[in-house]
Formats: sequence, structure tokens, C-alpha cells
Amino acid sequence: MPDAPNINENQVLKPETIIIAGCARLPEGVTAKHVFGCLTIELEIDPIDSLIVDISCTMVPHLGEKILHNVLLGSNVEEGIEEAITQLNKRFFNTTKRALIAALEDAYRWYKKYLKKIADQNSE
Repeated sequence: MPDAPNINENQVLKPETIIIAGCARLPEGVTAKHVFGCLTIELEIDPIDSLIVDISCTMVPHLGEKILHNVLLGSNVEEGIEEAITQLNKRFFNTTKRALIAALEDAYRWYKKYLKKIADQNSE
């Protein structure tokens, strides 16, 4: 029997968490636009307390992803994303910044849709 793959604890989803993803088109000047087309941000959210417990983002350099983690991890998504956007505007300078913020806004819209779906199911 083959050994189980080595899985880091950061690679395991908590059983109750949800994944919300948002995407945005990359700007024309970015070479990767022709390959990928869009930038995607994924938020792992604990639906019990609405805290962001993990983040993944395509097309963002390593140090930019560190800023994302610093700005978003532990944030309560129910309270909105305005502070995160303010911090990204102050701290992240890259041609993909507008796409990153747009993808975050898209993920937030998906989260609001998720909340509405849950509310509708609970009211039935």
C-alpha cells in the first residue's frame, strides 16, 4: 500500500469552511492576460464566525500575497472589505492592483449571494 502524501496542515480545509472565489480581467499590459485572462482570489471563510482563515490568489507575486494575507487573514468578511481595499491601495503597487481589488470585490459579492441563499433556505 503506497504511503499517504505528505499534507501540510495549511493544505487541509476545516470541515465547516466554505470557499468563495472572485475574478477580474487582467489589464492589457500584462503578458499573462493572453494565457489566463483573469486574476482569481479565493477566500476560505469559516461560516460560523465569518472569519477569513486562508487566502489564495493567482497572478500575484509572493510579496504581494504576503500583503494579502496580512490584510485579510482573520478579518470578518461580514464587516465588509473596505479596510482591506484601503490597505491594498496604500501598500500594493503593481499593474495587477486594480484587478486584484476588483476580484476581491467580486468575491465579496459572491459571499453576499451565499448569505442570501442561506437566509432563504432557513426561512423556508
